[in-house]
Amino acid sequence: MSPKAVTVDNLLSTLNDDDYDVAIRFIEFLSNSRKTERAQKSVTTLKEIQGMFSDDQGWDSEESMIKDMAEFRRERMGL
Repeated sequence: MSPKAVTVDNLLSTLNDDDYDVAIRFIEFLSNSRKTERAQKSVTTLKEIQGMFSDDQGWDSEESMIKDMAEFRRERMGL
């Protein structure tokens, strides 16, 4: 067994039924809190990604796209 599992097992061996109920409620609370944190992070990440796409307005024409790409290449190559 892992050291953490041994520690938990040793702690559980000293508890009674009422203690188990309290421990289970705490673990459920902790689990739900973590799920909420993950969900909030996911929402934040999704909003950031959606913001990136909404900022991208595209090009008016194929010529403007080619011009923009050429400018980008020149900037990257330091020309």
